Amino acid sequence: MDLRRLITLKTVIEEGSFVKASRKLCCTQSTVTFHIQQLEQELSLQLFEKIGRRMCLTKAGQNIMPHVHEMIRVMSGLRQAAQQDAEPSGELRVAIGETLLAYKMPAVLERFKRLAPGVRLSLRSLNCYVIRDALLADEADLGIFYRVGNDAALLMESFGEQPLVLVASPALSGGIDFTRPDQHLPVSFIINEPQCIFRQIFESTLRQRAITLDGTIELWSIESIKRCVASNLGVSFLPRFAVERELSSGELQELPFSPTPLVITALCAHHASKFVSPAMRVFMECVQTCLTEEASPAANAAAHGDQDARRLMTT
Repeated sequence: MDLRRLITLKTVIEEGSFVKASRKLCCTQSTVTFHIQQLEQELSLQLFEKIGRRMCLTKAGQNIMPHVHEMIRVMSGLRQAAQQDAEPSGELRVAIGETLLAYKMPAVLERFKRLAPGVRLSLRSLNCYVIRDALLADEADLGIFYRVGNDAALLMESFGEQPLVLVASPALSGGIDFTRPDQHLPVSFIINEPQCIFRQIFESTLRQRAITLDGTIELWSIESIKRCVASNLGVSFLPRFAVERELSSGELQELPFSPTPLVITALCAHHASKFVSPAMRVFMECVQTCLTEEASPAANAAAHGDQDARRLMTT
């Protein structure tokens, strides 16, 4: 079976059309059509059907896709194994959590670019749950994100536990105490989408303490969240490294929230069955070199001493 036809099929599905697939593969649309027709003849089944103006994968086509992905993965692994000692090259797909990308990764990316100039690096900023799913579906080679549960299908290496901090504007009026249970606080919580791990930990803690707030303001950008908090529109709960500068300058203040800091674990992960290419290996080494040394001893101590934080992290 010609591997090129399988790659064409996979690309058509990923891109959504024969035209877009031809652009991605740098070939003509007729070549894409020919590859699909040859594959249909070889397998004796119809892969696509036209519904309206769209070409949709048939049920038979859906059934073979797991095997197509596996064959492409195996063949790619064979090629990479043969070039294990070669210079890193090709494309490397890395999915990264937003705060890690913005505040932790610049040094990693600079070092990787210097050590692996021949690699085409594809970066995506995604939610941690989406990153995990992308690794499981082979839609990303590496994920840099926060632990969102144990998954035996992933190989995960920690590069430090990051303390979380509750922040507000220095102009926030007195009497706001998040450590006292059974109360309503007249402030808003400013954070991003519901699957954000910081948000889940914070809201879980408030539920346990029977604390209610005026409401939630959802913003996508961490920088926008910090600006709104500094303008006294509400409070937020973020990794300390993301607000360190604002805390030092006095633009934000830290509010008491937990006797010891709640923490999240930052990870570099890939699928357990995925062959580690030279590019992946170099990137992982860059992560460990640049980020492991930044791990806070205080955060590590807090992680071992605060069983409540451990339980919240795995909720």
